[in-house]
Amino acid sequence: MDVKNPFISIVIPVYNEENRIKSFLLSVVEYVSKKDFSYEIVIANDGSVDRTVEITEALLKERLPGKYRILNLPVNRGKGAALRAGMLEARGDYIFFIDADGSTSIMEIDNFIPRFSPEYDIYIATRTIKHKAPFKRKFFGYGYIYLAKFLLQLNISDFTCGFKCYTRKSAQAIFPRQRLNNWSFDAEDIFIARKFGLKIKGIPVKWTHVGGSKVKVFKYVVVCALDLLRIRYNRMKGRYN
Repeated sequence: MDVKNPFISIVIPVYNEENRIKSFLLSVVEYVSKKDFSYEIVIANDGSVDRTVEITEALLKERLPGKYRILNLPVNRGKGAALRAGMLEARGDYIFFIDADGSTSIMEIDNFIPRFSPEYDIYIATRTIKHKAPFKRKFFGYGYIYLAKFLLQLNISDFTCGFKCYTRKSAQAIFPRQRLNNWSFDAEDIFIARKFGLKIKGIPVKWTHVGGSKVKVFKYVVVCALDLLRIRYNRMKGRYN
């Protein structure tokens, strides 16, 4: 199994996940251990101050020795910053970004791989199957998506799901240009992809609402709405060229 040039990289940004990281990583280990494709796990730690790294290191060292890396940001900078670091370090032909909350099962990778094609550069999960979530979260979440589609002309039905796959070439084009470190990185990355003419395919996935999110929904929407204007400003200043 070639871990220097794996078929798939799985990038997992984490921040203070000690209460649920073990169960999530066990699901990852169980999944990849049954596969015959080459892979690597890249943990992008966003300055956690709890036992997240300690738990992660112990588990992966025992279960997947030599097939993982842990990148440590010295301080908490935001999920976007952690993801950017992980994506730029990943070596896979296809690079998955997966949230550590387990809202989308690692097994959904099986739905992505058969759809890999030279015709597409990015594959994003779309939560088209009904899912349960608090009304406030759904209301503001979809409101933000519609606002981003309006302000940035993003013709994507659902770009905020934390389960995406990039070809290595597309990742190397997008993530060095990503400017935002907070939760607006999704919109910015898709905007950059569109600017460079990268082809995007949506793939339906099962999604389950998981409690314990660190996102304050109202604050999230307000901050991210302002960030959409920052993306337009960055475009005007030529910062994505």
